[in-house]
Amino acid sequence: MSTGTESLVKALMRRNLNEVFNERDPDRRTAAIAEVYGADPVFYEQDNVVEGREALRARVQALLDDAPGFEFTAEGEARANHNVGRLTWHLGPPGAPPVATGTDIAITSDGRIQALYTFIERPING
Repeated sequence: MSTGTESLVKALMRRNLNEVFNERDPDRRTAAIAEVYGADPVFYEQDNVVEGREALRARVQALLDDAPGFEFTAEGEARANHNVGRLTWHLGPPGAPPVATGTDIAITSDGRIQALYTFIERPING
């Protein structure tokens, strides 16, 4: 059975994918980051650590700039275990096979993502 916290965590995972990582409008993305993330979030990529909302905004912009015409799509539903969320995603052109696959694990507190860990299962060039 899903608790209220787990429902909130699942919603945060979906919003993070759709409103942060898929949002190409910088103003809308900045607003979403303020709603979805805590004041001092940390984004852990496998080879990089990004700290703070502004650095996160810039990192997402760089990811989107490197993948014009690509979008993130969820593979199934987000999962939650108390305050921890998990969502597997694909990245690629709409309607085409994905060129990258990954999983996000989020640690939440006070209704916002405090830390996001991204695991890349299949990188763009691999």
